[in-house]
Amino acid sequence: MKKSSSQIIRKIIQTALLIALALAIRSLSVMISFMGAPGMRISFAHVFSRMPALLFGPFFGGLATGIVDVLGYLIRPEGPYIPLLTLTQILDGVLAGFIFREVKKAETQKIQNTMWITFISIGVIGVVNIIISKFYSQSSIALALDSMGKRKDYLLLGLVAVSVIGLLLLFLNYVVKKRFPDSEVHKYYLKVLLTFALTGIPVTTLNTYILILFIPSLGKIGFTLFLIPRVLEEILMTVIISYITAFLLAVYDRVIYKKPVVEEGSI
Repeated sequence: MKKSSSQIIRKIIQTALLIALALAIRSLSVMISFMGAPGMRISFAHVFSRMPALLFGPFFGGLATGIVDVLGYLIRPEGPYIPLLTLTQILDGVLAGFIFREVKKAETQKIQNTMWITFISIGVIGVVNIIISKFYSQSSIALALDSMGKRKDYLLLGLVAVSVIGLLLLFLNYVVKKRFPDSEVHKYYLKVLLTFALTGIPVTTLNTYILILFIPSLGKIGFTLFLIPRVLEEILMTVIISYITAFLLAVYDRVIYKKPVVEEGSI
């Protein structure tokens, strides 16, 4: 019981420190406005606000991201306070905790192979949709695509773009791994990248709906035009903060637990 209590206290203290670091980083963030309203924040705060989720699970993850959102607004308010956005930030931390709990059990090589297959498949589907839409415009698939209106592009160029970006990231990771084969970052990078992508992109999409719903001026842009730059920013930042987070997790292993990097599949 005593050991369990000390572990909980340790988690609370470390979570509080990470929240403080996230708030400090968030205060240096850049807010980009759309139609005079705050629409996209560029920040590295997720490196620290999501760390409790990776280290201690979904409860501490949701607690940290929720507190950072509320205190961050109180410290530096930008635009109206929307409670639903706080709820989605809590969801962000909870999802990151659940996803990483499962992802960290898998071997990095299996994750890498799965991601290669997934992104190649997405690209093939996108190319096939483009060919059918252009050369077989009267087919049932082409007519189904046309019925989606503006969202049709998501299943054409959108899928191809996602595939190209994903394959490029995997290739860059392969090059870096060949150049620095002994780097401890490789233990975590793809696992963190996958976790942050599966968390950040859905939450960003949900937040886009909420912003358009509560800020009328953003509704004039249109959901698709507003979503695209936000998702692209999320993807770019995910790549960067995943690498930083993977490095910090490796440091955490050595400093806190004072243990070397373990063999793949044993974490």
